[in-house]
Amino acid sequence: MSLVEEDVWKAYNSKKDPSLRNEIIVKYMPLVKHIVKKLIVSDAAQSEYEDLISQGVIGLIDAIEKYQPSKGVKFETYATLRIRGEIIDYLRKKDWMPRSLKKKYKKIEETVETLQQKYNREPTVEEITKACGLDETDVLRTLNYINVSSINSLEEAIENNLKVHAISDVDFKNPEEELLYEELKRKLAHAIESLPEKERLVITLYYYEDLNYKDIGKILNLTESRISQIHTKAIRRIREMLGEYF
Repeated sequence: MSLVEEDVWKAYNSKKDPSLRNEIIVKYMPLVKHIVKKLIVSDAAQSEYEDLISQGVIGLIDAIEKYQPSKGVKFETYATLRIRGEIIDYLRKKDWMPRSLKKKYKKIEETVETLQQKYNREPTVEEITKACGLDETDVLRTLNYINVSSINSLEEAIENNLKVHAISDVDFKNPEEELLYEELKRKLAHAIESLPEKERLVITLYYYEDLNYKDIGKILNLTESRISQIHTKAIRRIREMLGEYF
């Protein structure tokens, strides 16, 4: 059940009472913090925490103002999209990846692909650093940037549209939409099942168990940056398999 009941939304939408809006913001602050923590996957971004929380709150307020319960979508689902969108827009406008690091981005990405083929597995940060001849901090920041960049239409679809518990209360406009949704859900499930075991486990823990990289790393006995690499590769595989939809 939603944290905010339907009658509260009706009251707010009719009066736009600031005190009621503040009450809703307080109730959904844990959602903002949870989203920010999932976006921060390395120490390079920890200093941004308070700024990202502020941007997340802006996204939350925007969601509160624009949310229409009559559309049949849960507020948590709608708000997650707005909050994450606001944070990612902020990072892009802020040019989170410095120009000097952008020049190294391609080199690091190509090195990762080369090492993947060489070892037939995901390379460690140490192996990437050694092969690139770059500072470990630059490698970690680049991997972090790759992770944030991967939060695109596919991830939003998984997070906000395809999970049964996320849209179980949606009223489809017509039978064709419902059939399309069911087909896409089946293909997504098949795509996830087709992933290598470790990638499938990371996707399952991240999206369906709602764990962040730190928690997943503890379970799999891997570093957060390693989990980030596995997650990014899994997303790429899924996008390739579901390319017709995106």
